[in-house]
Amino acid sequence: MKVYLNLLIIFFVLIINSCSNNNKNISFHFPNVSQLDEEEEVFLQKKILINEMIYASKLLHKISWPILKKNIDICNHNGSYSLGVLFAAEQDLPKNDSSYYRLLLNREINPYYFKKYDTVSFPIIISVAKNSPAYKSQLLEKDIILEINSQKVWDFREKLKESLTHSSVINFTILRNDKVIKKSIQGIKACNYNVQAMPASSPNAFADGEKVFITLAAIKLAKTEDELAFLIGHELAHNIYHYNYKKGTEANNFTINYLDIPKLKNLNSFFLFSTHNKETEADLKGVEIAFKAGYSLDNVNDYWRRLSVFNPSLISSSSTVYKSNALRAIMISKTLKRLKVSNEKKQKK
Repeated sequence: MKVYLNLLIIFFVLIINSCSNNNKNISFHFPNVSQLDEEEEVFLQKKILINEMIYASKLLHKISWPILKKNIDICNHNGSYSLGVLFAAEQDLPKNDSSYYRLLLNREINPYYFKKYDTVSFPIIISVAKNSPAYKSQLLEKDIILEINSQKVWDFREKLKESLTHSSVINFTILRNDKVIKKSIQGIKACNYNVQAMPASSPNAFADGEKVFITLAAIKLAKTEDELAFLIGHELAHNIYHYNYKKGTEANNFTINYLDIPKLKNLNSFFLFSTHNKETEADLKGVEIAFKAGYSLDNVNDYWRRLSVFNPSLISSSSTVYKSNALRAIMISKTLKRLKVSNEKKQKK
């Protein structure tokens, strides 16, 4: 036994020496990296992140506006007014990123306007939903907001929130192609649940009573607008039927704020746990919500089939919260078939 241990020790010593000798032949030359080099790379990556957020926000806005508008009857509609427009403002980003906002979204503005309106940056329109009040008032993407209700745009979101809460009409002074234009917009009532993109590597979606968050990974996984419409409908169902928080406002719909995440709004939210029944209800009500807004949802279950690639165990097995992806897909298909049959009967009358 002793001889065996001695041989084993000699064997490991030889391996260690071999590794040491190999390492002696490797030399590393670490490049000299300046702070400026790193800052430039940080800017490049932040630029990509902000542009991805803008793209995703515009896509979600296009899909979610008809859903929020068409489902007013099941939402709490005693809240603020909606314009159907998404804004970006410097204050949406962390303070350290303020310069990125100005470089990416305010770079082409004539310096004259910053001095005239006494500000270092201006909010900008990111998206205008089709057939929304903003659309009908001919607001356009990339319009620069110089004033809101004849007031300076600093603390823009607070002023926008105040305006949407207390008045159906909002006045904007905008800059478009170096021309100053006045716009007056009549807001409407719609579901006040904001739909936002959220950076995350996992395909997922969340509701917190006020907002719906769809991760960038889920947006990239989805192949059709119908798939995203269902995800939005599912999370809206949670907000409408499972939460008791009804104070949302379009003013807090962030397009470039990559740090905004779901939050607990009150004590009741803390004790709200997902269950099989709640998730199933959100699935089936979500189908109704999206279908009501005009989405056919014909291939919506392709999302679950694609999602199962990431977690094959959920194809036929339930988790503690969700039923199996196969069962969810079947229930969604049957609900969708029922809705279409009912809709056909109504059209024949």
